[in-house]
Amino acid sequence: MMVEAAAAPDAPLDEPALLAQRHRLGRLRFPASMEVGFMSYLHRKMCSRVWPVAASSLGFMLLFIWVDYAFLPESVHYLSISVRLAVLLLVCYCLWYSNRAGSVEPGSAFNTATLGYVCTGLMVTMVILLCRLEQVRVPVTHDGLYLILLSGSFLLGLPARRAVLGSWFIVFSYLIGEALLGASRQTVLGTGLFLGCFTLMSSIGAYAYEHMLRSAYLNEQLLQAARVRAERESQGKTRFLATASHDLRQPLHAMSLFIQHLDEKVVEPDTRKTIGRLAESAQLLQAMLNSLLDISRLSMGMVRPQLRHINLHDWLRRLLDSVEVSARQRGIQLQLECPERCAVYTDPVLLERLLRNYLNNALVHAGASRVQLRVTETGGQAHIAVVDDGCGLNRDEQQRIFEEFTQLRNPARTLEKGVGLGLSICRQLQHLLEYPSGVVSEPGQGACFWVEVPLGEWQAQPAVGLAPGGAALNGRVLLVENDMVNREAMDTLLRHWGCEVDCYADAATLLQAGADVTAGTGLLLTDYHLEGPMNGLELVASLRQAGLYDGPAALVTADTSSPLADAARQADVAVIYKPVLPARLRRTVQSLLFGARQPGQAAGADLV
Repeated sequence: MMVEAAAAPDAPLDEPALLAQRHRLGRLRFPASMEVGFMSYLHRKMCSRVWPVAASSLGFMLLFIWVDYAFLPESVHYLSISVRLAVLLLVCYCLWYSNRAGSVEPGSAFNTATLGYVCTGLMVTMVILLCRLEQVRVPVTHDGLYLILLSGSFLLGLPARRAVLGSWFIVFSYLIGEALLGASRQTVLGTGLFLGCFTLMSSIGAYAYEHMLRSAYLNEQLLQAARVRAERESQGKTRFLATASHDLRQPLHAMSLFIQHLDEKVVEPDTRKTIGRLAESAQLLQAMLNSLLDISRLSMGMVRPQLRHINLHDWLRRLLDSVEVSARQRGIQLQLECPERCAVYTDPVLLERLLRNYLNNALVHAGASRVQLRVTETGGQAHIAVVDDGCGLNRDEQQRIFEEFTQLRNPARTLEKGVGLGLSICRQLQHLLEYPSGVVSEPGQGACFWVEVPLGEWQAQPAVGLAPGGAALNGRVLLVENDMVNREAMDTLLRHWGCEVDCYADAATLLQAGADVTAGTGLLLTDYHLEGPMNGLELVASLRQAGLYDGPAALVTADTSSPLADAARQADVAVIYKPVLPARLRRTVQSLLFGARQPGQAAGADLV
């Protein structure tokens, strides 16, 4: 019999109803559905004290059996010891039966324990009254009842109603016995006064004890309800982030590609200037979206590091090259100091985001004329520092800059300087990667933002020749994209770069076309969420399994979930996250077409 299942129904917790019970604890009664759970909770509490209860109860009963034998006449102790032994056996059974949580229903357990308690009290009452009928050397008074009443009210852990009713039943039974034996009215009243006051106090104690347990149980239920609500809200935030990430990235992706196409077509200076401003605004919007989604995903623990060995020198050189234009526009000199054969074992995407944010902070906010990216090897760690000669920071500012939406020298909140999330993201990344880090700075003496990364194994990289940046790509690309606007934008830009492009809106149409379409294809670009039952990864797997295509493939997707990234890595499929900058898209397509990129690696440095 599954008593525990009945005592803990699977009904959802109603948090407002639980809160309402706080004002009704004085009645020592919950609603029926909740009362069942509390009785099970109270039963477990009673079972948790079974060994001290059993030891004290049996010990005292054996002690008083010896006292009866030593101090009572044979005519008395012959009967009293027999009754005590019978009650001792009954108590043993009651303790065994009532203290089996999960096997006995709480109501039956409490009734059995109450029966043992009352029988013990009646046994003591009988012995006391029996001694009134005989001449005994030591007077036997009602003081022994105090011990019984104390045990029933506190030690046994019975529900208050049962403990109180059992205690008063024992007291009235004793007073009735005293009256039947001919005790005077004054004696009965005096004894009743003392026993009644003691029982009243113990009843109040039993009430307070159950009130405390009910309050504790209610708090546990509220905590559980709050935990369920928090998990539900967390899942809702996860769905919101996934939806926001996907739905907002789609139009941004198309916008960036169309802007790039316009920039490459238009020659009129004023129009090109307008297009340039439009491109800057789109890039700013993309950066803001990435930062907001990144800080949310990091805070919710949705990002997991993917560690591998990378050669640091060339990797850092490419990172500096990517910010060279921004530095040149601000008149800032960039320098790299790194051992040629230095390698680290890290997540390159997360580390790039961390260092890129440090570099962006130095370029935009430090007011520097020179920024150095400096690497030293020490104690199995690569000490990577971004050093500038700018305005520096005092101690208070060094703490504040890592807070969300904090910008020290941007009171007007101009968006050209970001939204104040870059260093906050750095702090989250440091915690995620568990890397020692810090900042060393004094006002007017520049700043040094540093992080220590475990050293890795340096590996020789094969030299692969790529087409020059402005040269035609001259490759055949198979594009599968369900969104018409994104499909048109990708098709237009790829053709402009010199690619031959075949476009499809869903997987089924491509599979039906078969080898006639896939023959000679150099690269497969597909969205993940496609029309129909098959997604992008399943499409790639189907093409490979059917022998229709075994070349490089990449997902161009706005889905930034970690499981998708893991699945793509296992399937040897690269991932390009929307919105992607046209220059980055060109580099990625170029490297995949020319075989300079390992499938399964995500393009770009976005966390999401």
